Amino acid sequence: MFETFEGVKVHVRAAEIVTAFAQCEQWSEPPAETTASGIVTTTAVGYGKITTVTLGNNMGAAEQQQLALLAERAGQPVQDCVIVYSDICEWPHPRMKGSTSFIQFGIFQEETT
Repeated sequence: MFETFEGVKVHVRAAEIVTAFAQCEQWSEPPAETTASGIVTTTAVGYGKITTVTLGNNMGAAEQQQLALLAERAGQPVQDCVIVYSDICEWPHPRMKGSTSFIQFGIFQEETT
């Protein structure tokens, strides 16, 4: 399952989105965490949300359930969302015991009126 997200493509407007997002008033929702994942959403007032997803390569059923809930909220598969940054780290995540690498990416959802 982890391999599904290794090839995610960063959106062509990613730099513009991240720059605009950084200029807005922001707050974060409490994270949803499992032993091999962390998902946190930050809202920029008047602009939208960026959800940061961190997945360890030791992910299992609990993480698949978290991703299914995320896809349901987004209305599409996670890898088809607007990805504004992505990084693969080839070392163990300090909080995810048993991981040897992890991926982190950000999903942007524009504010709807």
